[in-house]
Amino acid sequence: MNTETRLLLKRWQALEKGDGLRRAGSTARALWLVGLVLFLFVALAVVYSLHPAYVAVAAALMGWTIAERNALRTRAAQWPTFAKYVDWERVKRDLGDDTSDS
Repeated sequence: MNTETRLLLKRWQALEKGDGLRRAGSTARALWLVGLVLFLFVALAVVYSLHPAYVAVAAALMGWTIAERNALRTRAAQWPTFAKYVDWERVKRDLGDDTSDS
């Protein structure tokens, strides 16, 4: 099994059994906070006429954090439906087999 497949299966297993969903929620909240701080910076930079490069960089970072947060929330909301279709016995079996690296 190649490294990418192994990492994906481990990530799925963490979401199913571990604290993956809790960590996803806390990461989404952290990204929301970062987005809020960047929004306030952009608003103040416009009000105080700071250099447009500061506004552009902060606005781009704000857009990225909002997009990441939304993607994370969407994946977390879809996980219960997705998890129903995963063959967990095969995932467990594949992760237990270390001899088939390719």
